Amino acid sequence: MHRYGITLLAAIGAVVAVLAARPAVISEAGADSCCSGPYVTGVIMGGGGFIGDIRSVGPVTGNLKDDSAQDSVGGGGGAFGFNWKRLGAPIRTEIEYAQMIRLDWDSRQIFTSSLPTVGFSNNVNTTTIMLNALYDFDVGSSWWRPYGGFGIGYARNSTESKYNDLSLGGDSVRREKFKTGNLAWSLMAGGNFDITENWFAEAAYRFINTGSVEAGNSAAGVHVDADTIYRHELRLGFGYRF
Repeated sequence: MHRYGITLLAAIGAVVAVLAARPAVISEAGADSCCSGPYVTGVIMGGGGFIGDIRSVGPVTGNLKDDSAQDSVGGGGGAFGFNWKRLGAPIRTEIEYAQMIRLDWDSRQIFTSSLPTVGFSNNVNTTTIMLNALYDFDVGSSWWRPYGGFGIGYARNSTESKYNDLSLGGDSVRREKFKTGNLAWSLMAGGNFDITENWFAEAAYRFINTGSVEAGNSAAGVHVDADTIYRHELRLGFGYRF
C-alpha cells in the first residue's frame, strides 16, 4: 500500500500549490458573482481500491484465504455539467464518465476433498457513468467555492483472471475475462478554484461503491464472487465555463 500513500502525498501537494497561487485575503466587495451555465471538466484520480465479501460459489465451493483485496488505483475521466445559479439555486448537475484501472487482488481456495492448491491472480478495471448533484457553499469568496454532493449511475467491473493449479507444478494456467454491470453510488466533497474568468481548477475527495465483481475458472467449475468493491479517491482536475 505504499503506492497509495505516495498518491495521497502527490495530490495534497498539488492542492497546496493551487491555493498558494491565489490571494490570501478576499474582500467582501469581491463576493462571488460568476459561474452560471454549462461547463466541462477533466480529472485525474488516485487512491485506494478495496474488495470485500469474497466467497467461492458454483459447482465447487469452499472458503478463501490469502486474499489480497486492496490496492492503489489510478484513472481519469471527464464530465459535462450545468450550474443552476442563475435560477437562484446553488446547485450543479453533471454527467460524468470515468475509468479506473489496475485494482489487483489474489486469492487461494481451501477445499477438504478437491482442488486444494488452486489460486487466482486478478486485475479489475472499472468504467462508470454517473449522474452527480453538487451543492456549492457560499463562503463569501470570489475565487474558491467548496462543495459537497452525491452521485448515482452505472458501473462495469471487468476482471482479467489468471487461474493456476499448483499441484501440476505451477504450469497449468488458464486466463479468463469476466464482466459485471452494477448500480454505483458515490459521496464527494471538494472545492473549485478560479484561474481565469472561464478556467478553474478542482480538488476533491470521493467515496464510490461500484457493486460486485467476479473471477474464476469456468471449465473447472470454480467461481469466485465479491459482493463489494469500493474506492477512496483523490481527484484533481481542470474545467472550462462557457
